[in-house]
Amino acid sequence: MRTPETAELPDSHWSYGFLIPHDPRAASVVRAALRALLRATRLGCLADTVELLASELVTNAYRHSPTDAYVNVERTPETLTVSVWDHGPGTPASSEAPRPSDDAESGRGLGIVDACADEWGVREDPYGKAVWFSVMPKGEA
Repeated sequence: MRTPETAELPDSHWSYGFLIPHDPRAASVVRAALRALLRATRLGCLADTVELLASELVTNAYRHSPTDAYVNVERTPETLTVSVWDHGPGTPASSEAPRPSDDAESGRGLGIVDACADEWGVREDPYGKAVWFSVMPKGEA
């Protein structure tokens, strides 16, 4: 009998989404969900990076938006892209914004995303924005 762990994986294009309540535990829940998803899809090699970057974006959504957020994970043959959509106004400060002081407790998140992601950006719409990043599984490029 084939179990989900030994069954053939679907083709290399799939997408999963998570509705995330406006809750201070959201980043922790998203990290755990992403680790499980990446392990199940044999992309566990990306888990540390994806968890870190998604955690930064979910934390920003929690801090800058008064409502729920939505996390989408999409796998194409070339990349894995994670988008975090929220109702918060405005565009996040770019990685070219002034660096926070050495003793600042926040302000480094998008710099981390810029340093670790292969690509990232912001898509605005009338009801909010989606901040996204893509990573390319090594050895599959």
